[in-house]
Amino acid sequence: MEERIVANSKLRFAGISAGKFRRDQSRTATKLGKVLNPQTLGPNVRDAGRVVAGLSQSLKLLRDYKPAVVFCKGGYVALPVGLAARMLRIPLVIHESDVSPGLTTRVLGRWADKIAVGFPVKSYRELDRERLVFTGNPVRTDRLSAHRLEGLKKFELSDDLPVVLVTGGSLGAGQINDAVVGALPELLQSVQVIHLTGEGEYERVMFEVKRRGSMEHFDRYHAYGFLMAEMPLALAAADMVLARAGANNIAEFAALGKPTVLIPNYHMAGHQLENARVLSRAGAARVLDGSKLTPASLVGEVKRLVGDSEEQERLSRAIRQFAVPDAPERLAEVILAAGRAGERGEVQKPNTEGEA
Repeated sequence: MEERIVANSKLRFAGISAGKFRRDQSRTATKLGKVLNPQTLGPNVRDAGRVVAGLSQSLKLLRDYKPAVVFCKGGYVALPVGLAARMLRIPLVIHESDVSPGLTTRVLGRWADKIAVGFPVKSYRELDRERLVFTGNPVRTDRLSAHRLEGLKKFELSDDLPVVLVTGGSLGAGQINDAVVGALPELLQSVQVIHLTGEGEYERVMFEVKRRGSMEHFDRYHAYGFLMAEMPLALAAADMVLARAGANNIAEFAALGKPTVLIPNYHMAGHQLENARVLSRAGAARVLDGSKLTPASLVGEVKRLVGDSEEQERLSRAIRQFAVPDAPERLAEVILAAGRAGERGEVQKPNTEGEA
């Protein structure tokens, strides 16, 4: 997907081998058991070889590119590139979107010149605060430019009924999709639904919907695997959103002031739990327990929020406090400063400003 997006932006793209480190995420697993789980041990050994190959590829790419600075996001694909930058003594800046840093960020954070973070510095306990810089999470400008009426027209929605946008991420979330499908007969009595199933889930979801037979007000349901150019219109049309608690999702909802219900992945993504907790404590989002999500609990939450305009307004105001309109400029300046310091052979001074 990233390659497709980069190609559309007319930027040069180079792929590398990479592998992730899988751990048993169950709450009962011991520290040793998380690593030596038979189901993850084989894939981890295989992916270790991919990381070694990716490191070799990254070293060659960086020697060819000769960059003044290397910028990495926190995903596992960044690990070989960040290690190569360290070995070649190229200034390294990493950006951690989530409150709970992933393994790659924790590893590369030992050597990074700067660690830009998406939430206020005080939210981070596992990283060296002397090198943290609060930039926020950048939001693409096209996400903010669409008008509600444009969105309603694009998706053939009525202005007389609330619009609920449901998204589980680009790959989809089976748990959320199943709850939505089960809830549709009741939801469609009072709201319109734009459902982003994820590309990997779309066919299955549509099969399940059709298997349930005819449904009253079915014209109020609009399902898509994934939206790219049309996503700003979907966000503009939505009166409220139900989504996973990914940092990029949150940044977009905050920028737009969308009343939000977060459904973090309780089994596989601890960072989503932490993101959701930060917003919940600030009264900036409602949170549903993903491990107990049912069609009934989803319907109940939607009805409560749709029927309470004061709560919608309160959530909208609170989540806007997490918006950082100049996040792209802040992050760009951190990267440029690291590159300039590297060219001068200087070590950058710590900067922990930006408590939000």
